[in-house]
Amino acid sequence: MNMLDTIQLPSVLALKERLQSDPVFRRYRKAGEKVHQNQELLTLYGRYTTLQKEVVNLSHYKLAEATRQKEEELKAIEEALFDNPLFAEYMQLQVELEELLQTMAFLVESKVNSFLDEC
Repeated sequence: MNMLDTIQLPSVLALKERLQSDPVFRRYRKAGEKVHQNQELLTLYGRYTTLQKEVVNLSHYKLAEATRQKEEELKAIEEALFDNPLFAEYMQLQVELEELLQTMAFLVESKVNSFLDEC
């Protein structure tokens, strides 16, 4: 028997089940499905990511005025995205889900560290 066999941690399957049953995760999945079915949001988001890349490239070549113009366009698209209640909810749920995942990771890490301290 190795050390890992003696650690009393929930299995990966149990963690997955816990996550899938969480209300934030469920709402996030539903909102994500709706966002990915909304062609207007997908188009705006696609343009947003393209502009982000352009801003990075322009700033790399130290083209200040062109960078500023693209950043203004980027900001306008970001506002349009967050003005959409569906997208705003999706992004808020993404933040909440990230907090949940960090908490779960912290709990697993704490259990492992406690076990290692006992050895």
